[in-house]
Amino acid sequence: MVLEITNPERDLLFELLESAHREMIQEIDHTDTRDFRKLLKNKLDLLERVGAKIGAAHTEQTLH
Repeated sequence: MVLEITNPERDLLFELLESAHREMIQEIDHTDTRDFRKLLKNKLDLLERVGAKIGAAHTEQTLH
């Protein structure tokens, strides 16, 4: 899938992902249930992968 977004849209999306990442880390720290912690860690991993893709797209665009 190819998703075309503007620079301001990309910046906003990256900002939202960073905020969600921080909140997810705090929630993991406060979770006692092993299964729920595992679910949150999986979501955190997904957030990090999406953020890396957006960061890579930003870097690639600034090089061109």
